[in-house]
Amino acid sequence: MFLPTSKQDMQEQGIEQPDVVIVTPDAYVDHPSFAMAILGRFLEKNGYKVGIISQPDWKNPKSFLELGIPRIAFAVSGGQADSMVINYTAKKIPRKEDRFCEDGNPFFSRKGEGKKYRIRPDRTIPVYCNQIKTACKDVPIIIGGIEASLRRIAHYDFWSDKIRRSILFDSKADILIYGMGEFPLLETVQALEKGVLPEDIQIPNTAVIRKDCTGYEDAVFLPSFDEVEASKDSFAETWNIFEDNDDRNVLIQKYDTRYYIQQPKRLITPEELDYIYDLDFERKPHPKYKRIPAFDMIETSVTSHRGCYGNCSFCAISAHQGREIVSRSRESVLKEIEKIAGKKKFRGTISDIGGPTANMYGSACKSGGCTTHDCLKSGDGCRNLVPGTKEYISILDDALKVSNVKRVQINSGIRYEHCILEDDSLKALIERYISGRMKVAPESGSDRILELMNKPGTKIFDEFYRRFLSACSETGKKIILTPYIIAGHPGEGQQEIRETMGFLNKYRLSGAQSQIFTPTPTTRSTAMYYLGYDPVTGKKTPSEKDRKKLEKRKTELLNSH
Repeated sequence: MFLPTSKQDMQEQGIEQPDVVIVTPDAYVDHPSFAMAILGRFLEKNGYKVGIISQPDWKNPKSFLELGIPRIAFAVSGGQADSMVINYTAKKIPRKEDRFCEDGNPFFSRKGEGKKYRIRPDRTIPVYCNQIKTACKDVPIIIGGIEASLRRIAHYDFWSDKIRRSILFDSKADILIYGMGEFPLLETVQALEKGVLPEDIQIPNTAVIRKDCTGYEDAVFLPSFDEVEASKDSFAETWNIFEDNDDRNVLIQKYDTRYYIQQPKRLITPEELDYIYDLDFERKPHPKYKRIPAFDMIETSVTSHRGCYGNCSFCAISAHQGREIVSRSRESVLKEIEKIAGKKKFRGTISDIGGPTANMYGSACKSGGCTTHDCLKSGDGCRNLVPGTKEYISILDDALKVSNVKRVQINSGIRYEHCILEDDSLKALIERYISGRMKVAPESGSDRILELMNKPGTKIFDEFYRRFLSACSETGKKIILTPYIIAGHPGEGQQEIRETMGFLNKYRLSGAQSQIFTPTPTTRSTAMYYLGYDPVTGKKTPSEKDRKKLEKRKTELLNSH
């Protein structure tokens, strides 16, 4: 049974009033790869009545009251990704597809059905929250998801080309949850139910607005919004403080006469992760939808872990999921695979077992963890890094033994450094789990740009390529390497473009997938783009900002081999 999405659903399930209403611009898919499903099922498991308002007509405030007024709170998300990234290309051209909408159609109305406007509004969270406040002023609003995580402090916004305030201020919401939100959301709902005022909440992974910061003398203070807006040096200082803090201490930033106060993070445990993914899901879209393209990709996929210590400068994963790897137990992963394989329509293929980076499953640290999380150390690997790839391969092997499972594929990213992908594991992946193409992400063929990206140099790829050819020869497999390349990363000039072209030609990398660098809030690369220099090293990083020229550069890279 799906979580209720209408008054009729509520009546059929015996619910008079929901405790929490989750509002999302994505189609409701009851699958553990979709945040609204995980959060809803998690709250439900802990005794709360939860409703889902999926893709409300955001121009009509009443559409947010479709399930009535929730007893405790609204929980608002911007969706599976930042709304501006989903709505616009790197050239700021509106996209004609949204994979989280029915049939990929991003508009409410189809041709001939009157005025057409997007299902997912630009800057979804502020739009939703302001409409909810218009319709229902007195119920607290909790915001979360990646859009909230990336925009929680003063940040540079590529689409408006200016410094914007924390999304907590722009949305007029009461509480912000950053990172993975199951337990913070539950604890916040419990606190509100007990009558705790939003501004008094001090739960890990939350942030609130207060009129003063009394009692937080030991907190980490960022330059104020006015300072960040007025000075690029203050922006750089803010970025470095935020990055160095890594959500370990209370963080405070002043806005006019008020303060953004963010509590430290709380790391989830493997046992808690098992508990979350052991919840019951329908594992399909709500019946009111015919087809959701994003679901087609992940229907038979399994999340094995969260987090990524790759620390790539352009990637937003660390700001949302964190740098620490938290892995599910073997038993929990296999239990989910058995559930999938037991479905009537299962065709025999598990499409993925992984996370942000597949072969980081089971990784650990001999020292118990550090503050830098630079585990890959430019490709050589930290001496304290304990790779979990052998355990990961073992789980893949066991998945193949599950009844009805004929094939297991890996579609999550794979890091190719030897310190995390040993020869035996590489051979096993190629022999049994890579079908036709192996996706790798060198991102550039210029060592200078790779250094700015915090990626391993080209010599590491050269080492991997030799190992890859050897593994293909030993297994008799013909596998094509498909590289991901970013065009227009800060610091890239004609010399670096020529180096990348030479790199692609040297390794005969055909079918390269190239994308234009898109600055997303909070990342180091975005700071480089805005500042014109690397906030960490101070090195100049001029960026080509003419999007037409960048499109030409992307085409040159794709055609160079």
